[in-house]
Parts: sequence; structure tokens; C-alpha cells
Amino acid sequence: MGKTECKGLAVRMDRFDRAVIDHLERRILDPERLSTLLEQLLDRREEWVERRRSHITELNKRATEAEAKLQRLHEAIENGLINLADL
Repeated sequence: MGKTECKGLAVRMDRFDRAVIDHLERRILDPERLSTLLEQLLDRREEWVERRRSHITELNKRATEAEAKLQRLHEAIENGLINLADL
């Protein structure tokens, strides 16, 4: 071959591809690694769910408080304590 030919080891492309894929499979699909990743994912999801539950609880509390205020306002208007013109 020409003067620019690589003097390194020649490896068939299919063998090289298989070696790379095998290595990646062993590293990426390692059961211990996958288990750790899934545990972290489940922990993060549980934290997210708990934050959503807390947020919903807070929103329900605020809605209940608003309903109570409206109820008191309606009662005050019905009892003549507040004139609609004043609102």
C-alpha cells in the first residue's frame, strides 16, 4: 500500500463492531448498574409524588378557606350586616 498506510493492527470491521457492542452491553446492561439506576428513578418518582400530594393538600386547604370566607360573606349579606352597595 501507499506511504500513508497505517502500520497498526488491522481488525475486521464486523469483529471490531461486535467487540464494542459486547463491551457496551456488559457495561450498560450490568444488572447491578440497572438495579441502582432503577432504585434512583423510583426514589425520585416517590419524592415527586409526595411533593404533588403536598401541593394538592395545600390547594384543597386554600379552597376550603375561600369557600368558608364566601359563606361568611353570603351570611353577612343575608343578615343585612353588609350592604351590597358597599361592595
